[in-house]
Amino acid sequence: MQTKILKRAWNWAARRSMMASAAALCCLAPAAQAEIRFSIPQADANAVTKAIAKNIAYLNENSDMEIKQYGEALLKQSEVAGGLRDGIVGIGFVVTAYLPAEYSEMNLMANLSMLATSGTPAKSPGAAATGAMMEYVLLNCPECLAQFKAQRQVFLSPGSTNPYDLLCEGSVTTLEELKGKKIRSGAANFGRWAESVGATTVSIPSGDVFDAMSQGVLDCNMLSTADIVSNGLLDVVDTALLGVPGGVYSGFASNTVNIDTWMSLSEENRKLLFNTSPVLAADINVEQHNNLAQATKAATEAGITINEIGEDLRQHTADFVQADLAIIAEQFKSQYGVSDVDRKIELAASLIEKWKGLTNEIDLMDRDGYAALYQQEIYSKIDPATYGMD
Repeated sequence: MQTKILKRAWNWAARRSMMASAAALCCLAPAAQAEIRFSIPQADANAVTKAIAKNIAYLNENSDMEIKQYGEALLKQSEVAGGLRDGIVGIGFVVTAYLPAEYSEMNLMANLSMLATSGTPAKSPGAAATGAMMEYVLLNCPECLAQFKAQRQVFLSPGSTNPYDLLCEGSVTTLEELKGKKIRSGAANFGRWAESVGATTVSIPSGDVFDAMSQGVLDCNMLSTADIVSNGLLDVVDTALLGVPGGVYSGFASNTVNIDTWMSLSEENRKLLFNTSPVLAADINVEQHNNLAQATKAATEAGITINEIGEDLRQHTADFVQADLAIIAEQFKSQYGVSDVDRKIELAASLIEKWKGLTNEIDLMDRDGYAALYQQEIYSKIDPATYGMD
């Protein structure tokens, strides 16, 4: 019943937004906007790339904007934030981990994402982490928005990966077998987990993982099993160990707009970008689930062994997540100067628990259900006409 109500709410909101946009385009007949570059330097098979491509198509069809997607040939992932700041692109997919100090407020929340797979079970840890990050940044963290503004950017929505697994060369199933392994980590908390099991962390760009595993520089990569296909790793992965390190990565801003681009848009176009942001986040959820199902099948057919973790690793990881909260708090206090850290961690943890409950009511493939939920709980509480204009 709740899902049906949310769907109706979302469908009405979507129709109203589309009618308002159509009316404005018809009656005002504004001149077409100059091309807006959207930077998304991820593989075409990546769930985020697929979702953003659909979002761009919808925006182009329902406005006078001309948004064009650009891949890694224009900017590498580590360069997107700077490219947005400098106006090289108008919209971009920002991974905040590349600039830990500049986005320290959002990165604090992102570093807590292992809570998404510990404690209360979540049907979709990624969808729950997305909702929690949305609510945290948009409704509870003016410091987060101020840091985006300092980078000349307007934050519109986050997204999340699927839960992280260990994708390894050779057989890895136990805590003992992880000792001495060279593991790529995409965030500091995941790196600490690797060290806690006796592994060595390796920091390399995601695009270099195939070569690194082929050459023995890397034994395991922390990614979702879905990324075996989307990152082209079928030929170098022998084992997918599910459930560790756990957690997700929710520290990316899937559609962040250059502030000058934002200010130059008509009010109707700003509203359209804002109102489609929860839909984009919902699409990312569904594409992640799609990719995971397809990749698991492809991996099995390719002879990759899919293993569940044993009780030793499960308990070790649960203990690690709780103990690591104090380390995260101290790091963000001393290294990044974030204030009121303990309260923020408590709030973030409560939001993750809240969103586990909310998203557990939604079917994994129900994009409209997720979108309506995000709209109802978060976006409906913000005025899109004034957002980002101060």
